[in-house]
Amino acid sequence: MGRRKVLSPDHIRALIKEAISIIEGDRAIQAEAAAEIAAIEAAHTSLKPEPRPKRATRT
Repeated sequence: MGRRKVLSPDHIRALIKEAISIIEGDRAIQAEAAAEIAAIEAAHTSLKPEPRPKRATRT
């Protein structure tokens, strides 16, 4: 079963900002929100530790 994603308040705010700008047709705000989202996601992925290699099982 997959893990649930928990979004930070900043990520949620940026996603809402992007959605509103899409509805209103404001491309400048949409681009600004998309850049914020990309920065938040990039920071999140850089903080994830590398997956540990699995141990070999004994036979």
